[in-house]
Amino acid sequence: MNTVDCKIGPERISPRALARIWGGIGLFGIAAGFFDIGYIHSHIVMSGDAAETARNLLAYQTMFRSGIALHLAMVLLNVLAEVIGFYIFRRVNPLLAAMALCCGLVGAAVESLDMLGSLLPLQIAAGHAMGAFSAAQRHDLTYLSLQLQDAGLLISFLFWGLEEVLTGYLIFRSGFLPRILGVLLGISGLLYLSDPLLTFGVPTIGAAVFPSALALCLPGEFLSALWTATVGLNVSRWRAWDKAAASAATQPA
Repeated sequence: MNTVDCKIGPERISPRALARIWGGIGLFGIAAGFFDIGYIHSHIVMSGDAAETARNLLAYQTMFRSGIALHLAMVLLNVLAEVIGFYIFRRVNPLLAAMALCCGLVGAAVESLDMLGSLLPLQIAAGHAMGAFSAAQRHDLTYLSLQLQDAGLLISFLFWGLEEVLTGYLIFRSGFLPRILGVLLGISGLLYLSDPLLTFGVPTIGAAVFPSALALCLPGEFLSALWTATVGLNVSRWRAWDKAAASAATQPA
């Protein structure tokens, strides 16, 4: 009979503290995303009006730049959050936790690449190296570059959406966080997944449903982040997963 000596190592960092960091990053991400994507872009981008959009961009360029800086900080912190999330949920299901980690890291990478051209609309609107183009052409190019950034963000939603679906399932199964948080986060993930698929695949339906339907993502994201940031997790139930794994490892092969 073969046995495996599986000992539970000491925890250098409290799992409750890690959960609170994970939730705190989530709250920061919600605030930063609302400010950059929700507030700033809604004040600058005028749908169908390239000239007014370019004028707004030049008038509010300090606010536009601050939104970019916040967005970059959010992407960087999301990488940390994904690693923490893997550490927390790997006990529930290591395969699904690894898949969620990979989806989150790819989503962050896609979002980072999308940010490469974040200053391009401002440079075009200001006329940098654009002497061969008329004012109207610069306005159109500014508007187009902003739309392309939106398309890149939508692509990242595919990976963030799947990450939230997987994390929602892990929360639901965990027992150390309220199940309702997992259900709500899973719904958020499905909405994020649906947005790019409908917007690119069936644009008439996508335009009718999104982006307004993304408001339904807020309960799952906000409540799960708020709960973990303030309450943390049930440490005894979190540790019980490791004890169960150690017990299973010592059973006869």
